[in-house]
Amino acid sequence: MNNNLYKKIMGNKSTSQYWGQELLRDILIKDLLGTDDHSILYWAGKKIARRFPLRDALDVSLFFKQSGLGELSIISENKHEIKWTLSGEIVKARLESSADADFMFEAGILAQIAQQQMGVIAEAEMNPKEEKNGKVTIRVHMDPKSPTNDSDDISNFDLYSN
Repeated sequence: MNNNLYKKIMGNKSTSQYWGQELLRDILIKDLLGTDDHSILYWAGKKIARRFPLRDALDVSLFFKQSGLGELSIISENKHEIKWTLSGEIVKARLESSADADFMFEAGILAQIAQQQMGVIAEAEMNPKEEKNGKVTIRVHMDPKSPTNDSDDISNFDLYSN
């Protein structure tokens, strides 16, 4: 996997800038966390979202792009679920280089952001069968009957939008 990941990332000019990030994320962190990597990365994503509270879907998409996580867009949204798609060269390269490519960090970010923005309990999931053509689908499930006070914690975090 390591050699395949290296070749996939470095062999493409649009993803080679992400090699350092992928070295840490898909090799070192997986080695350090072992079999708990998926759940720990999910909770790490939630923690990051608390540190960078974002106001709306446009801010979330911009933050993902600026953070090198990929291109993020909403597929559908209702009071029970927000369905996102994550794509881009880096997502495609990660999916092609490893059958165990992990996007739980991104799922955790999206779950916490929904919880903060909507003020209700939210959790995210990914279905590996929905990973197609270099895209990942992340579903954030919300429980409108379970309010939180997380929305009170949203402060003004201003993104650069160059």
